[in-house]
Amino acid sequence: MIHSKIIGFVILFFSFFCFENAETFIPGARYAHSVTLVDNKLYFFGGQISEINQGQELIHIYDQLFYLDVSSSFNIESPSWTDLTASKRVPVRSSWSTSSVGFGIQSSNNHDKSTIYLIGGLMYLINQNALVTDVIYAFDTKSQQWVLPVINGTGPNRRRGVQAVSDNTGKIYYFGGNSDYITTGSPTANVTRYNTLNILDTAQLSWSIGSTIDAPSPREGYSATLFINLIIFIGGRENSYNGQPFSLVNISQIPVYDTQSSKWYLTTVGGANVSNRHSHSAILAQNDLIIIYGGVSEGGVPAPQQLIALNITSSPYQWIVPTTSYLSLYAMPPPLSLHSATSVGKYMIIAFGNITNITRSASLSIYLLDTTNWTWVTTFQPSNPINTVNIVVIGAIFGIAFFILIIIAFIVLYIKLRRRNSPNFPPTKTSPPSSSRNSISNQFPNPQEIMPESYDVRTTYTRPRSKPNPLLKPYSTLANT
Repeated sequence: MIHSKIIGFVILFFSFFCFENAETFIPGARYAHSVTLVDNKLYFFGGQISEINQGQELIHIYDQLFYLDVSSSFNIESPSWTDLTASKRVPVRSSWSTSSVGFGIQSSNNHDKSTIYLIGGLMYLINQNALVTDVIYAFDTKSQQWVLPVINGTGPNRRRGVQAVSDNTGKIYYFGGNSDYITTGSPTANVTRYNTLNILDTAQLSWSIGSTIDAPSPREGYSATLFINLIIFIGGRENSYNGQPFSLVNISQIPVYDTQSSKWYLTTVGGANVSNRHSHSAILAQNDLIIIYGGVSEGGVPAPQQLIALNITSSPYQWIVPTTSYLSLYAMPPPLSLHSATSVGKYMIIAFGNITNITRSASLSIYLLDTTNWTWVTTFQPSNPINTVNIVVIGAIFGIAFFILIIIAFIVLYIKLRRRNSPNFPPTKTSPPSSSRNSISNQFPNPQEIMPESYDVRTTYTRPRSKPNPLLKPYSTLANT
């Protein structure tokens, strides 16, 4: 029957509506990626994985762009990723790059810090094993568009091992790093480390160089954290003078750059005895502690104390080795390097990275540290859950209203089709009851009383042709209502 087809159509529609987004995006394992937080969205760019094939190391570099919405709660086993790669992928395959937020390039948002600048690192053509000549790309999070910015001044050459930070004035600080045969594409290129501080003014789209007086030694693989107007550089690798490829920077001798006075300072740190490291991560927590996770120590082994903290409110600064707890075993991260860490509310969100104690093994997980009690947790709760609840409630109301409208439409269609297929619809025409002429004259006025004299009462009365019934629509029309 026709109404059975309609039922099937409605079921098919609901199946499509409810399950079209059932396929969940899960990013693959990676390390040396870039991450930046803008408007409650944690954007991830690129990254790479490596494997050994027939004795050769093969590296796959991603062009993926996806984000994690931190305005709503999630569990680390099933975070709600949103993939933008299909339409907004990174214009190049990118790894070892650094990213930081600045003012927009478009005139409509050039005073809104909503544009992410992806700088340096390895940038390859999408379908070719060739480095691009451009060193910087910009992603406008408002318009969801990539822009190749035209910047005045001389910027840095292609480097890796850099951690950029930005301040409230829209300036991005890009210190040190190294160039080698990978960043140059030349097999004969030597490793060169830098100690220049390149400054990108995103409001003016211009490069400049910070003070070189008392600048620290050339280095890469450090962490950089902005505290008010101070950039605090921790750890990393520097040039070696004993014939080794590099030496680890003394983690208790910390260079600090003052963005207001444009001066360098060297701070000696007290407190706990912590190990030197490179390729670690660092965040500024709500309690004004710089929390560091992971890193590689001497001999390429994981740093002995994976989690350490720097108290920057004391004078001198003090190292702390917190005692942590965990809610479950899978909440604790493995030893990591070349991962990312972001401060969101009371949480330190650690993502991906190289599992340092397993050769060429990358992580595909994220981890949460509650910095208020040093507990590794499994569930993220946003700092402003009221707004999140309101959004969920509004969405649920609209969803229920839409569902009710569909049900009502289905019921109406079903009733119409049932009436259409009923043997008594349209109603069967019946003949008037057999009666005398007098009985008919008793039911109707005398035509001569209401008609002009010229009107011929013997004219045959014809029943008016029935108008089209608006309820009797073709099936094709019903299916599209």
